[in-house]
Amino acid sequence: MNKSPIRRPKKPLSSIDKPNRNSLAAAIQSGIQLDSSDLDKLACGWRYRGIPVFVFGLEQSSPAQEGSFGQIHISPKCPVASNYQGSLWASSDYSAAGKAFPQDPLKPCPHCLRHLYSLNIAELVRKDRFGNLTDIDWLNYARYFSSSIFDQYPLFWKNGERPQKVRALFTTDTAEYACAICQCHVKASDWALNPELAERSGIPREICLLCAERRARAVIMAPPQAALRAATLRYESLTKQLGSEPQASWAIAEQVVPAAWLPLVQKLKTLMGPPKVFQLISPRVLAVLCWPSMGRAIIADNAKEATIPQNYSIWRKAQIEQELGLRNP
Repeated sequence: MNKSPIRRPKKPLSSIDKPNRNSLAAAIQSGIQLDSSDLDKLACGWRYRGIPVFVFGLEQSSPAQEGSFGQIHISPKCPVASNYQGSLWASSDYSAAGKAFPQDPLKPCPHCLRHLYSLNIAELVRKDRFGNLTDIDWLNYARYFSSSIFDQYPLFWKNGERPQKVRALFTTDTAEYACAICQCHVKASDWALNPELAERSGIPREICLLCAERRARAVIMAPPQAALRAATLRYESLTKQLGSEPQASWAIAEQVVPAAWLPLVQKLKTLMGPPKVFQLISPRVLAVLCWPSMGRAIIADNAKEATIPQNYSIWRKAQIEQELGLRNP
């Protein structure tokens, strides 16, 4: 089995050339041939050496699959790819892989495309004015499912590079400025992103973690507790700006929950009415999403059982994500 990256014109070696630790990650953008056993199969996709990828170029096992090389698969739950074993191609960049295989135009398989649309996250696909699919934003896909894709945090991943552990996620000083995107002003630590990390991500240096998660052209994954603390600080600032606590609203929930909660929020929008956010349902239990009139709430996975109020029906984040098919059991 050939597992080398797509061949490129060779460049003459130079005495000053240095090994590039990201060369493999850059090659994966255009596509790399693998065996299906080389991939980590996840609830939301596949991963190769820590890098999130989609797959295509599955070997034809029947005449009915003729011409299916360009059909790409995004979800391991896809009936075509779920039990596949054999040679395939993997890539982390829809546009780059498309340019590398111009004779086999890449198109999502219908099952996987329905899966993408069912997530109800607008940034995952792009279309032209005629409704034709022009791009799958794999970076955004990895962003919103980062907690299922990556094994460690805090983490920084930019397509074309290997995932990197982050030593300093937040600015070391208490931020004395308003976020350049949301204009929230929080005089507290562990809220504003490290300016060097912001610069690497192509976003303003004075920015909060919540805006950075959504705006960076990179995946910035904070520890779950740190992301929730930054989110609650932003929500408190928003409440002060408004002069009162916002009414139950899906729009507010989308704005203030950490990025890792967004797929769950989008899924719940089709099932339930709008929630309140960041509500204390007992002295030490914070409900991230809450429906007080129904006595229902969704809490973080690390909340203690002994402090959960009995008059509430409680879901933990991982539990409800499993029930809705957003996470493997």
